Amino acid sequence: MTNSQAFLFGYRIDLVNLSEAIQKAWDFVSSSSSCHVVTLNPEMIMQGEQNTSFGQILKSAELALPDGAGLVWALKHRGLLVKRLPGIEFSEALLAKAEAERIPVALIGAEPEVLSLAVENLKRRFPGLQFSYTQHGFFPLEEEQAIAEACAKTKPRIVLVALGVPRQELWISRYKALFPASVLVGVGGSLDVWSGQTKRAPALFRKLNLEWFYRISSQPFGKQGRLKRTYKTLPMFVVKVLLAKES
Repeated sequence: MTNSQAFLFGYRIDLVNLSEAIQKAWDFVSSSSSCHVVTLNPEMIMQGEQNTSFGQILKSAELALPDGAGLVWALKHRGLLVKRLPGIEFSEALLAKAEAERIPVALIGAEPEVLSLAVENLKRRFPGLQFSYTQHGFFPLEEEQAIAEACAKTKPRIVLVALGVPRQELWISRYKALFPASVLVGVGGSLDVWSGQTKRAPALFRKLNLEWFYRISSQPFGKQGRLKRTYKTLPMFVVKVLLAKES
């Protein structure tokens, strides 16, 4: 797959495979600019349509990956055969690259115990990985800037933010300037998976682009409220795709 782009309702989507996405992100580590990576899905697009400030953040990200299966379907509806690139797989490949290049990493978000377990498990998986800063996500709003500044002082080159959508994207947009030559990624529930508290969908579900269905089935009414959120947004997204003219 070549490094090209598509647009859906004004949202740019980078049509890259995993190795191309890592290379594109890594180019920023070697430069003086920072890179905001968004792992785009239908729910985020629909939130962006309701909240124009959030939508503009998504549209201005330096790298937008086709994470959601609904996004892949929408692009296929327009004649583009695109493979889904799950955000968690991109982040894990990014961590492997950081380990190999001995680049410091920061993790922000999740519950304190979840964060601690995730760091522990990631250290076992990537023994050479250097964590310059970690901070759980349950901090008061008035401490947000101080935390961002404290993180920036440790000079991480990879910053993974797990504060949930849209908070993590807003955080990255607000403090991105503090992290030159860094890659900042909103990783959602990835820390829950890395901690061992949540399991990813089995390989068959992932192969069939049904990971979303597995997550809804396994956590329909939990703290993530997946069924309620998907019930509200996915049908609206489908109708929007079917009724929209190509752009």
